[in-house]
Amino acid sequence: MLIKNVPEDFIVEEVPLKEWDDDGPFAVFKLTKLSLNTEQTIDIISKRFHIPTNIIKYSGTKDKHAHTVQYISIPNKHGISDIRLDEENLKLEHVGFSDEPLSLGTLKGNRFIITVRDLKEKELHAIKSKKLNNLKKDGKNIVMLNYFDEQRFSSNNYNIGLSILKKEFKKAVQYMCESSDIYSDTIIIYMAAHPNDYVGALQRISKKTLLMFIHSVQSFIFNETLSRILVKNALKNNIEYYLVPYSMGNFVFYKNISDYSNLPEVLELVGFNTATMDHNIKQTIDKLSIIPRDFIVRALPDSSVEGTTRECFIEIQNFEIELLENRAILEFELGKGSYATIVVKMMFGG
Repeated sequence: MLIKNVPEDFIVEEVPLKEWDDDGPFAVFKLTKLSLNTEQTIDIISKRFHIPTNIIKYSGTKDKHAHTVQYISIPNKHGISDIRLDEENLKLEHVGFSDEPLSLGTLKGNRFIITVRDLKEKELHAIKSKKLNNLKKDGKNIVMLNYFDEQRFSSNNYNIGLSILKKEFKKAVQYMCESSDIYSDTIIIYMAAHPNDYVGALQRISKKTLLMFIHSVQSFIFNETLSRILVKNALKNNIEYYLVPYSMGNFVFYKNISDYSNLPEVLELVGFNTATMDHNIKQTIDKLSIIPRDFIVRALPDSSVEGTTRECFIEIQNFEIELLENRAILEFELGKGSYATIVVKMMFGG
């Protein structure tokens, strides 16, 4: 099957927590873009209207290879609500006001319309065998495993993050130079002037990027642990399951959606303040030879990360599917922080 064959095959629109206000200290804009990621778009707006990037706030990043609608906020100063863009791949329009800058906390979730192409007979059989229409008739929402998907691990993120946590800064720099010209240019220039100062080179990388590397390690620990719990439970209770490979291992799914019961509701995203944890999480971090205190990186304070928790399961809201000859169109909503590509992999796997 093909996902994101063209950007229009993957449409995502943010669902805010509330309606926008008629006035307030922050102007809110609707941002519609095609084949641009959020950071690229913010840079364009910043340069076009001479607005510092650090005062343009948003609820979450959106993929480049998609048609996306999201919202941004800018402090409501004189004339700011009049700015607009109307270009082929980028539109910006003022839609209201907010009493606070936008953040992940101001987002309810995302609405998706996804076209999946080149479906094989096996994949069509898999989606039909899940009897989704029966669930809908019963008035039940479909339960989904809340894995982190490939987007979290791209460009060597995990290897860089784990090297930083282990204080192997030379190795982290080497991985960065392998993964992206954006990083390597910055690092090579610095290292030429400061040989062997690997910490100094990493300090040239933005806080947001450094945190992205550490978050990828947290995400791998979560994914690996949840998969192992599911396999153990399946073997114990004679539950049929299937594997979907990805760059970091395998996603585990049950063939019968109703079998997801008597399983942990949440798992830890390990950080420096994680005092207690599921024994399965402990197994995973032991294999990586790290402990929670390793998430304090004194040489790179911006890389230090607190622990939190993540739901193991979420509901897919308002799910609709249209099956055509060799493609399918899926429409649904997910809560913030969950991956629509996991829904696709779950539906067409097995």
